[in-house]
Amino acid sequence: MKIPEKGITYKTSRIAYIQNYILALLVAILLFLVYPKVNFTIFITNIQELISYLIMFGFIITITFLIEEPTIERWVRKYVVSNNEVMKIEGIIRKKRFAIPYQSIADVKVSKGVAGRIFNFGNIEIMGFKEPIYMKGIRNPDEVLRIIENKVNLMRNKMIQRPPV
Repeated sequence: MKIPEKGITYKTSRIAYIQNYILALLVAILLFLVYPKVNFTIFITNIQELISYLIMFGFIITITFLIEEPTIERWVRKYVVSNNEVMKIEGIIRKKRFAIPYQSIADVKVSKGVAGRIFNFGNIEIMGFKEPIYMKGIRNPDEVLRIIENKVNLMRNKMIQRPPV
């Protein structure tokens, strides 16, 4: 059994899903505009009631998914910045771990949208030699970028200062 490495753990920020919350609010407003008077009965008497219940059920499922998506994302995925590597760990039951050692990092990029600049969150792309790790919706991405770049520079300086064998 492998002991997990110590490091700083990051998860997707809930504020990164602000568009979901706004969209859920708009869908809820639309639901109340479309169905201002709703009479719930236990037994459906005609096809129109069935259709209206199915439409309302669809609205409610959509609103629930939009609100719960950040929670699901936080359960399923986390990112760890350790002393030796950057890791992405995915899964609930079956965990998948993908890591890029600092020696293999080719480039690190931060991207922020308008909402990201306002609320200070963004995506970090860590490009290795094989495939990249995308850290989605991370709070304070510039600080995380600085931490990763410092660790990459320290690792590269250690490699340069090693005496030849």
